[in-house]
Amino acid sequence: MTGDGVALVLAAAVAALFVLALLFGAATLALRARNERRARRWARLEAEWTPLVLAVLSGDVPAAAPGVPVARADRPLFVDFLLRLARRLKGPERDALVALAAPYLDEVAARARRGGAERRALAVQQLGALGAGRHAATVVAALDDRSALVAMTAARVLAPTGRAEHAAAILDHLARFREWSPGFLAALLATMGAGAAPSLRALLADPARSPGERAVAAEALRIMHDLPAADAARAAVAAGGDADLSAAALRLLAAVGGAADAPAVRAACRSADPVVRAQAAAALGAIGGAADRAALAAALDDPSPWVVLHAARSLKALGGDAQLAAAGRPGAGLARLAAAE
Repeated sequence: MTGDGVALVLAAAVAALFVLALLFGAATLALRARNERRARRWARLEAEWTPLVLAVLSGDVPAAAPGVPVARADRPLFVDFLLRLARRLKGPERDALVALAAPYLDEVAARARRGGAERRALAVQQLGALGAGRHAATVVAALDDRSALVAMTAARVLAPTGRAEHAAAILDHLARFREWSPGFLAALLATMGAGAAPSLRALLADPARSPGERAVAAEALRIMHDLPAADAARAAVAAGGDADLSAAALRLLAAVGGAADAPAVRAACRSADPVVRAQAAAALGAIGGAADRAALAAALDDPSPWVVLHAARSLKALGGDAQLAAAGRPGAGLARLAAAE
């Protein structure tokens, strides 16, 4: 190719890039303009709705009165507006918002079953905050939604209700949420309240459920400080097997266990898994006694620094001198750290 040909190709490429840059710029400006129009529309609608909603909240206008004019196209926005207000209110004021939303919740329930995942999840969230009683069946059905986001939103809506049937439904679908953080799941299950504790204990004790599910149940019971869960936790520790399950059961025993559980914990101190040994050493500090000081002192030679640290803390908790016990050992530094806490 001649020099003139190369120059023409380069000029064409530059021109094409310039056109693309113009197109991207125009698209950016169009998107910005659309967002600004939406924002102005939102502001206008909220300015129209706010005085009327405040009048209902103050009791000047009955919630059942047709005082809030909402066009069909604006109903999703109005329900979202009420949802944002409901999150900040309790008692009679919140009940008034629920009454205001009631005429529009059948449409919200329909949106919970169609459209994109984010749209369905928002609809489930709205039903939970503004009409879970009347539309509870729709929210429960969302646990089977093809999107894990929608199913998790349904679980978060149902868990705080504390109803036994909702707790059972969530636990039946727990395997769907295995990609979520176990800590998050345990905290969510704990919001189900004491009424769900028997179901969580049964899950922990059920060898047919996955170790991950049982570990989450153990952590939820620990958060709830459920004393009767010690039996199921002790059995899980004694059975061994999955390290995460054993560690979760040991944390539960440290919170709710007693002297009867100490033998199972002592046996776990000899586990081949360092995570299990570390949690066992930590649990001994909570439910062990003076007789466990020798075993904890020996654990200061463990190759895992986490085992050493937990053993030193437990030794201190049981009245032992971790620094003296660790003198001349590789774990002396960690023992000094534990003693200084």
